[in-house]
Amino acid sequence: MRLWFRILVVCMLAVVFAGCGPTTFIISKGTRAYYLGRKSDSLYEMLCRSGDLEQILSETTMPDNLKKDLYRYTCTEERSKEKVVALYNFLSPEEKKNFQDAFRRHDYTINYVPC
Repeated sequence: MRLWFRILVVCMLAVVFAGCGPTTFIISKGTRAYYLGRKSDSLYEMLCRSGDLEQILSETTMPDNLKKDLYRYTCTEERSKEKVVALYNFLSPEEKKNFQDAFRRHDYTINYVPC
């Protein structure tokens, strides 16, 4: 009986953590919040059509090829959450902080979802 209980607990934990994978961070502006890289027309409007992402990337310390790829996989027909997440996870801790600080300088809030 105890063995079955342990197996059940392990299986439930495996199911819960199966959905937890690497991600980026939440950006919010006004009343809208999104994970960076999410495929969303509203996020596209907020970052790409406004030109904010280009300005934000130009202020970061990350290599130019990463800037181009982040823009490409966020703002073009090649939008890909998986590729944005992979590129973000490739950044050093200092580059990640610098990237988030650039968003803050453009009136974005990081990791906060407005009600």
